[in-house]
Amino acid sequence: MSIEFKNVSFQYGANSPFSFDALKDVSVSFEPGKITAVIGSTGSGKSTLVQHLNGLNKPTEGEVVIFDHKLIANEKPKGLKALRSKVGLVFQFPEMQLFEETVFKDVSFGPSNFGFTEEESLKSVKQALTLVGIDESLWERSPLDLSGGQKRRVAIAGVIASNPEVLVLDEPTAGLDPQGSKDMMALFLGLNQEHNKTIIMVTHDMDHVLNYADNVVVMDKGSCIYQGPAKDFFSDKELLNSLGFVLPRILQLKHLLEEKGYTLSESLDLDVLSQEIKRGPSHE
Repeated sequence: MSIEFKNVSFQYGANSPFSFDALKDVSVSFEPGKITAVIGSTGSGKSTLVQHLNGLNKPTEGEVVIFDHKLIANEKPKGLKALRSKVGLVFQFPEMQLFEETVFKDVSFGPSNFGFTEEESLKSVKQALTLVGIDESLWERSPLDLSGGQKRRVAIAGVIASNPEVLVLDEPTAGLDPQGSKDMMALFLGLNQEHNKTIIMVTHDMDHVLNYADNVVVMDKGSCIYQGPAKDFFSDKELLNSLGFVLPRILQLKHLLEEKGYTLSESLDLDVLSQEIKRGPSHE
């Protein structure tokens, strides 16, 4: 089972004076069962790319394969409802999409529309709300009365209640404080490791990429310029310098130490780095 983009181009406003090439001949694959980070500067095509995964965008050229579904340029897509039951898309500010009278009804919307029986829906909604940490005392409250962090958790519960195989996250920690961000990433890591969900996340936070991602896709001006294991990505100093990203804090520390004369291994483990610091700088 694969998730692949095959020579995909996408144009906003196609065949109009305002057309814009957002993706250009992109060929990239996402490994099922893994966490893949999609990174790049603003306007690089990250969000446009991942919005193809549930058919929100459809290729102008090329094709997208998501398991047994295909989105092919110039062909009417088939089975979009089935595709969207398998691929859950969490927007950058998902709490803005809350609309039902109660938290429970809001989270029930997806299962109800994807053919769950009443019993299945009830079970799935309860599991999703518990998983994201929303106490039962809040289930009959209006979602609009919740705190910002609680709203986001309810919105995410609304996506995972449909039990998708793939979770696509567009800047999932945007606007959250450090603890809220850490808690949110722990939730997604648990969904990956304990429930075997494929996670594809768009992010600007390079610490999140380092700490959570198995693989990395780098977008630049509508093209994919790198795809591969996160470990290899962070070991490529030339590539990192050329991209101009704000490096993860441990990499920034390593670079400062190397400038001070320390000889360090390639390891990004904090315990290993601590032992190397204790040895002191090298003396030639």
